[in-house]
Amino acid sequence: MPNVNAVLAQEINRLSKRVVNQTTKVTRRLVAQHRRDIAALKRHVHGLTQRLATVEKTASKAAISLTAPPEVLEKGRFRAMGVKAHRRKLGLSAEDYGKLVGVSSLTIYNWESGKAKPRNKATVAKWLAVRSLGKRETMQRLGLAEPKQMGTPTAKKPSKGQRRRGTFKQTAEEMILSLLKARRVLTTSQLAAAWKKSGRAGPVDNTLSLMVKAKKLKRKPLGGKKGSQYRAA
Repeated sequence: MPNVNAVLAQEINRLSKRVVNQTTKVTRRLVAQHRRDIAALKRHVHGLTQRLATVEKTASKAAISLTAPPEVLEKGRFRAMGVKAHRRKLGLSAEDYGKLVGVSSLTIYNWESGKAKPRNKATVAKWLAVRSLGKRETMQRLGLAEPKQMGTPTAKKPSKGQRRRGTFKQTAEEMILSLLKARRVLTTSQLAAAWKKSGRAGPVDNTLSLMVKAKKLKRKPLGGKKGSQYRAA
């Protein structure tokens, strides 16, 4: 007859392992997921490190040995307004301008605001050399296609079938009056359709309201329907 205590111990051990496995199943799954996430983060950090090294290498190439003419070094002096004016003339950001001089964008901002000045003559000489650069040479050094003009919004290209603003043969009021001359009476929906077809931006309602206030149009509400009828005054 087997030993009851031994059999009982084996059964308790077996059941306890089953309970532990069921209890830690979710934990093991989370640990495996965390390991995969950590591995992915390591790969991402490695990629970012390589990109940073490339950027730093490019920045060091941008701030290559610039030398100003001797007469410029003798007569030239650092001026905070000169930094700001030259950067705006080139249309560069503080970051790109700093790459040329070999300093950070924060340093450029501090120079422009008068909070700081170059600490040594070598930095002043580098800035004086940068001042002698033209826009084309600056772009070549930085590898930029065309620096964006500071403070000048980029014009939005019109979508397909849409006219550029200001290129219409008639003004908005002239167009509406010409439509009413041909049809005499038009509804809001008809005018809106013609407005959209001509490629004009915004709703036609604003122009109609202004023309009614100026007594160039007469408006009559449509009975029981949305919108109004318009005729020339």
